[in-house]
Amino acid sequence: MTLNLAMVKKIEGSLASIAIGDALGFPGHDLTQEEIAKRFNGPLTTFHDAFPDNPYHEGVTAGSITDDTIMTLLFAEAMLDETKPKDAYFFGRVLAEWAKKNNIWKISPMFGPTTKASLQLLIDGADPIKVGTAGTKMVHGSSNGAAMRVAPIGLMCPGDVSKAIELAVAASQPTHGTQTAIAGACAIAAGVAEAPNENATVFSVASACLRGAQEGEKIGEKVGRVVPAPNTRVRIEMAIEAAIKAKDIFEAGRLITDCVGNGLPSCEAAPAAVGIFVAGGGCPENTVIGGANIGGDSDTIANMAGAMAGALTGIDTVPLDLYRSVSEKNNLKLHDLAVRMAQSQSKRK
Repeated sequence: MTLNLAMVKKIEGSLASIAIGDALGFPGHDLTQEEIAKRFNGPLTTFHDAFPDNPYHEGVTAGSITDDTIMTLLFAEAMLDETKPKDAYFFGRVLAEWAKKNNIWKISPMFGPTTKASLQLLIDGADPIKVGTAGTKMVHGSSNGAAMRVAPIGLMCPGDVSKAIELAVAASQPTHGTQTAIAGACAIAAGVAEAPNENATVFSVASACLRGAQEGEKIGEKVGRVVPAPNTRVRIEMAIEAAIKAKDIFEAGRLITDCVGNGLPSCEAAPAAVGIFVAGGGCPENTVIGGANIGGDSDTIANMAGAMAGALTGIDTVPLDLYRSVSEKNNLKLHDLAVRMAQSQSKRK
């Protein structure tokens, strides 16, 4: 079997940018862009400890990854399983088995209420589809917890946006079975699936995100719980327009925040990530810095935007100092994982 070295670089670039964006962005979580600049004496461009009043990451030290990367790597390993069909029940089992072996989701505030409640039900053996669609509150199951972990689905479906959308739906259902969360997850998975293609561009990736959002929303309305939320495709269009207008990545963050928001709801974070990716122009460093400094759910936005930028341009464009630092801090073996993912791709062709 011949290893596709170009694909290894694309996969590693995406995984590395996810981890860097996550670690770079968590200290600014829940802050405004102005407050980030004030507290850190300028924009976040290097790793910092969380401030004591950080609501989700108190005590987390500089360069650490958070739930965004933890869940992404879990799904990367899951996608390497070649023996089982990838449906909602498969992803539900993956989440339940992980939760049984790890207590961090119980004790850390970085794991949101939707994920925590869903993980407990999945451990107890509840039907994953019923778990993900349960609830009556509009906020339940509508956050970005599904979108933040689906990049490996796109990476394992290079060039196959339809398959990425299909799998992103299944991956969302056990915890975030609303039409708005599914739309956001499909948007990110579709963009990441397009990005490794040889002829991909920033705007072909953005177009794939728009397609993912549109198809994901329609599918979600059929298989999920419908909650009152803005249309994700429309929000992505607005974010892209804002990104194109901006003179730099920091102005892009302000304009994107003004029109679509930067918070935990999937209909804010996923469009914001696409906008930041466009504003970053395909450069992973520029993109993750833009995401980290947008404020709100900064680590997740940087993670999702970075996933697309890294997959588009590959590991050679990722800032080596930040990559080395986050890898050493968290004992990450992303090159080895990228090789295994590329090998698995080759087997399936």
